[in-house]
Amino acid sequence: MSFWENPTYAEFWLEIARGDLATWIQLTPYVYAVFEGIHLVGAAFFFGSIFLLDLRLLGFAPQLLARPAGRFLLRIAGPAFVLLALSGTLLFVPSADRYAASPVFLLKLGAIAAGGLNALAFHVSAWRRVDAWSSRAHPPWTVRGAAVVSVVVWVSVIALGRGMGYESRQLPPADLEAFPAFD
Repeated sequence: MSFWENPTYAEFWLEIARGDLATWIQLTPYVYAVFEGIHLVGAAFFFGSIFLLDLRLLGFAPQLLARPAGRFLLRIAGPAFVLLALSGTLLFVPSADRYAASPVFLLKLGAIAAGGLNALAFHVSAWRRVDAWSSRAHPPWTVRGAAVVSVVVWVSVIALGRGMGYESRQLPPADLEAFPAFD
């Protein structure tokens, strides 16, 4: 039995999915849809700003100085990431039991962590020397490499997020009792 199949782990997430917050999100008209809309707006601002910065770091739009472009775009990406994290958490709650056992969801979390680590590594290394390469048409290979990793990772996060909606899942045994046709 793996950690993910541990009954205590599963019970914890089932309690979250059946809690008051989950019930409110599921039963209050339009609440889930509003959270989805907020999540999509956050995704547009976060991924859009990060992708534009990555394009500049890859050497596109060399007329833009990397430092001011980066400062502007990261001021958008930061609050957008907070919006994504909050709305994503609220979207997770009603299906916590299913998502916590979902390989696609766990891969998405791993990809988000990889994106964060890539950004952290970039900002503590190459970004500290941005004045030396900000006006270059082609930044150093380390900068371009970080930008490629960023694009791949964040596109993966988007694809995995969409994949979660199409992942086949089995209903928990307690839910099957309410629907005898599914036995």
